[in-house]
Amino acid sequence: MNAKFSRRTALKRFTGLVAGSALLTTGEGILAPLTAQAAGNSWNKSRSANGWDVLPGSPGTATYDIPGTNLQVTLREGDVGTVLSYVAQRFHYDVAELEAGRGQIIGYSDALHVKADFESNHLSGTALALYPESYPLGVTGNLFPYQVTAIRDILAELQGVIKWGGDMEPAKESTFFVDVPPGSAKLAQVAETLRQWRLTPGKGAGTQNIEDPKRITAAKKLASKQAA
Repeated sequence: MNAKFSRRTALKRFTGLVAGSALLTTGEGILAPLTAQAAGNSWNKSRSANGWDVLPGSPGTATYDIPGTNLQVTLREGDVGTVLSYVAQRFHYDVAELEAGRGQIIGYSDALHVKADFESNHLSGTALALYPESYPLGVTGNLFPYQVTAIRDILAELQGVIKWGGDMEPAKESTFFVDVPPGSAKLAQVAETLRQWRLTPGKGAGTQNIEDPKRITAAKKLASKQAA
C-alpha cells in the first residue's frame, strides 16, 4: 500500500491486519468496465454528473487550506469547499496522512476527459480526489479495514451529503463528491456546523472515536441507505 497510515490509529491497528486483496501494482492503466460515459469521451454537458453547474475556470472557486497539513486544494467556493476540505482533513487524521510530494490532491479541474461519469464532478468543483494514482479508477482492496471504517464514519458524520467513490461502479477509492443538489439545505446545515466546530475546542477533525458503537451503527445505516 502506498499511502501512510494515520498517525492516530496506525500503531494500534496495524498488528494482525491485512489489506483486502490489493490489486494495485503501478497505479496506472488498471481499469474496470466503465460507466455510460465511455473512455476517451470528453464531458460536454453544462452540469456535472451530480447536477452542479460546470465552472468556467477559476471564477466560482476558492483555495482551501487542509488543516493539519501544509497543503491546499481548490474547490467550489462556499459550503461545498467547506465540507470537502473537512473531508480531506479527516482523511489526513484518520485514514492516511496527506503530505506534499507524495501524490496529487485534486479538487476543481477543467480537464474534460473522464473515464467514469462521477469524475465530471471535478468540473463543477464538487469533487475531491486524494492520491488518485495510489487509488485509481477500477482498483479496489487498497485500504485496510480500519481505514474503510474511518471513511464510513466521515460520511455518516456529514449526514450523507458526500458520497465515496469506493461505492461507485467502477470504484475509485480516492474520490469523494457532493451527493446533494445545488441549494441543498442539508449541505448548508452541515457546512455551518463545521464552521462552528472550527471555533470550538474539542470539536471537529481529530476528536472522533470511530470505535464508538453509536457511530459505527450510524455509518452502517448510511452505507445501507446509499447502496439501496
